Amino acid sequence: MVKEIDDLRPDHIGWHLWEAAAQWKMRFSAGMIAAGHDWYGEARSGVIPYVDLNGTRQADIVQRMGLSKQAVQQLIVDLEQVGILHRVPDPADGRGKIVCFTEVGLAAQRDAAQVKREVENEMRRKLGAEAFDTLYALLKELAQPD
Repeated sequence: MVKEIDDLRPDHIGWHLWEAAAQWKMRFSAGMIAAGHDWYGEARSGVIPYVDLNGTRQADIVQRMGLSKQAVQQLIVDLEQVGILHRVPDPADGRGKIVCFTEVGLAAQRDAAQVKREVENEMRRKLGAEAFDTLYALLKELAQPD
């Protein structure tokens, strides 16, 4: 019986990638909260990686996130209410919207860049510069589509 259970969740790279990503996200979120961006500890912050600095069509965010239109819209509305994002009409689509960062949202992105560097530096110290650089290069290669 134990063997059958072990076969359901074998030790594999996917688990380790997921765990490492979860650790990175936890450290990043903690850094952003410490920098005064409490909303980074909430689900609504999940929209942020999908919003380009020069704005993104809301329909593209829906597609990138793989969630329903209603779910994504609610997350965006929540971030609008706290002044992180705003929407403007899409000139290419009369019914569409472009999601943009406000000045407050852009300030959060500047803080995020600093926190990301700090988390990366922690990882570099833990692994050593050579191992970190190798890992970085390998992850970039794995992330490329075939």
